Amino acid sequence: MNRWIIIILFSAWHCFFQPAAGAYAQEEEAKTAPSALNGAVVLDASNRSTTQHSLKIDNKKINYTATAASITVQSEQSAPVGRIFYICYCIQQKGQDKRPLTFVFNGGPGAASAYLHIGAIGPQRVVFNEDGSVPPMPARIVENSKSWLAFTDLVFVDPIGTGYSREIKQDQSTVQKNNESKTLKFSDNPTGRAKAWGVEEDIDSLARFIRAYLTQEDRWLSPIYLVGESYGGFRVARLSELLQSDFGIALNGLVLISPALDFSVLWGDERSLWPWVALLPSYAATAAIHQRSEQTAYVAEHPRESVAEAEQFAMTDYLTGLAAGSLEQDRFNLMSRLTGLDAQDVKRWAGRVPPVFFAKQLLSDKGFLVSLYDGSITQIDPNPARQILAGGDPYLDRLNAPVTAAFNSYVRNQLNFRTDLPYLILNEAVFESWNWRSGIQGEQGFVEAVTDLKQALSLNPDMRVFIAHGVFDLVTPYFASEIAIRQMGLHQLIRNNISLNIYHGGHMPYLHRKSLDAMFQDAGRFYSRSK
Repeated sequence: MNRWIIIILFSAWHCFFQPAAGAYAQEEEAKTAPSALNGAVVLDASNRSTTQHSLKIDNKKINYTATAASITVQSEQSAPVGRIFYICYCIQQKGQDKRPLTFVFNGGPGAASAYLHIGAIGPQRVVFNEDGSVPPMPARIVENSKSWLAFTDLVFVDPIGTGYSREIKQDQSTVQKNNESKTLKFSDNPTGRAKAWGVEEDIDSLARFIRAYLTQEDRWLSPIYLVGESYGGFRVARLSELLQSDFGIALNGLVLISPALDFSVLWGDERSLWPWVALLPSYAATAAIHQRSEQTAYVAEHPRESVAEAEQFAMTDYLTGLAAGSLEQDRFNLMSRLTGLDAQDVKRWAGRVPPVFFAKQLLSDKGFLVSLYDGSITQIDPNPARQILAGGDPYLDRLNAPVTAAFNSYVRNQLNFRTDLPYLILNEAVFESWNWRSGIQGEQGFVEAVTDLKQALSLNPDMRVFIAHGVFDLVTPYFASEIAIRQMGLHQLIRNNISLNIYHGGHMPYLHRKSLDAMFQDAGRFYSRSK
């Protein structure tokens, strides 16, 4: 199998042009030989560390407790399924149970929570350049003055098979007797599928974790929020319905960052419509930031306003042309002016230009390619003779190094959490073994979270949803969420419960310093309104 190219999902270009490629670039620990991982170390209840810290946000000193630990999740039959590792940050104060509590997930499937943790909302942050590009190594980690700890306690969760979380082999566990500790066999399951590795299986194990955490920490009366990025946004949307219907947990709010809400709007082939419509505005924004668009004048303070023409064209003449099976030459010409690509190339692709072609061709005359994760970021093209991008996205490959190094140093030296178990930031085995079928109703189709989200909003009309996207994201383009929201058909009483916020940046918009600041301000207002 080729190296993975996306962190969160197959995309339209992946399905159509890269059928053998995997989902994302993996860090070195995830490539350790299976024999070195399988059952090498057990992370049990004794692996727990609690430390005291302080942080200054808006000139106000915040004292908080950090706990790195894990919880054994049990199945409906009370059999142990896995041990889920988490790191929580809580401010100790009177009326603690009234302070918002937020569970945070990344995506993959197969990604740990380190990206959001030390990239955006935790109390410490790995340093990137102001424009989101990667600085020279070694990595630096500093206090995060824009940590969401300012308005909510935080619990960063690593699903089974990521981070330090591992499946429990039930057939090799012993029964607890006379208050003695259980002896459990843990596995990275490098060749088989763990019971929690699937659409429905995953949200079931995470819902059980949330319920166990609320019980263990006595936080049942706290306002509860979920934050998810990428496939984590898909998780969070599905969890919002499951937690309420099956676990009696009604949420106050959801934050979805670059979410995959409906895979039918993201996957595509030569007969698809929505995936190509969803991509066009982000193509236009990327072309404009590199001064290759003849139509769009990009303004960083108003990213969505900058591509208003592209949005209008995408939902009208472009969509109807695709549906009719042919685009007129004038529409190819307009696409060319919007995207910065040659009109003949646009025509050759029949208007369905895949991201792997766009990323290679936009700046090919300069010997650069643009990142699929953030079209504003450029890299030297190591293979200029190729027509489409193959292998890993260079920007993702490069940013994984400081995140990996910074997190491993942070968890050991500042949180005082010690284990020989490797922290799997990205685990290939999870994605390769993922059971997508469990999330599909009927015999065929695409997995989606829109139905669950609509159901949760209808049952709980007080719940608010904050969706954040970067305008240069070519993996989960922001317009895909716009399309999904329009297609939800929400009742007028809850139509305004969802807000879509577009930032200057890519798949991880918070890596741009101005967007990190803007998201902090917007999230603070969201929490204050949705309590």
